[in-house]
Amino acid sequence: MKSIFLRFCTGAVVVAACLNTDPVSAGKVSELDLVKKDLKSATAAEMPAKASQLVSQVKPDAREAMAETVVTATSAVRPVAVIAVVSAVARDNPDVAPAAAAKAAALQPKEAASIARAAAGAARTQAVRIVYAVCKAVPTKYSTVATAVAQVAPEASKGIVAAVTEAVPNLKAFVERASAGVNATSVGSIMGRTESLVRTTAQAAKTTPEKLITAPVLASGAPAFALPPPIVVPPYHPLSGTPTELNVTNTVEVPPGGGRDYSCP
Repeated sequence: MKSIFLRFCTGAVVVAACLNTDPVSAGKVSELDLVKKDLKSATAAEMPAKASQLVSQVKPDAREAMAETVVTATSAVRPVAVIAVVSAVARDNPDVAPAAAAKAAALQPKEAASIARAAAGAARTQAVRIVYAVCKAVPTKYSTVATAVAQVAPEASKGIVAAVTEAVPNLKAFVERASAGVNATSVGSIMGRTESLVRTTAQAAKTTPEKLITAPVLASGAPAFALPPPIVVPPYHPLSGTPTELNVTNTVEVPPGGGRDYSCP
């Protein structure tokens, strides 16, 4: 009798758990499975267009979520097609380009720069938002991401630099110093100098650049690691006059102990 009662209780618990399953989560899983099935039926060449079509056919307010689902499905079904899919989705639905690129970069961080460049190349008006979203998803890739996007959308260079500091607050002081005396449109130069400053500061703090970049910002809003003061060097004074080359025709030989003959020209 006791055994029957225990079996009944166990069954009731299982049924209750099933009834209490979050329908939204279940819907997301089934939607992802359906998208995977659709993409599997497409050839490698057809997949980008098919993925973009899946995003375009849903209501505008659902496209961002669908774009993330499509990218997730692509990464599971055919990972090498992710960049092409992001490009196609961004071209046909520019507003969701940042979300698609960020999701793809999170799934394939080593390809973050290529993903961001593909998205920005297909939706140049979204370049700044793409940099922000991708840097937020993979902050340690900020330099390559910003540089890559600036190559395809140079007109957005100032906004790209600002997006990096907004997405990764710990970089603000580094980027500001790296930008001093550098053309604001030289994103590659600014990012390169920023990386150098980050490495130097990380070494001084006995940590890694990755930990420095991703450390929580203090309650005061200040970065977790302080940038060391700039090195002050003595001022440089250029030589006056025009340098000339000496030769035997305009020199005078001075004999030992004779001194200079100031009567000669």
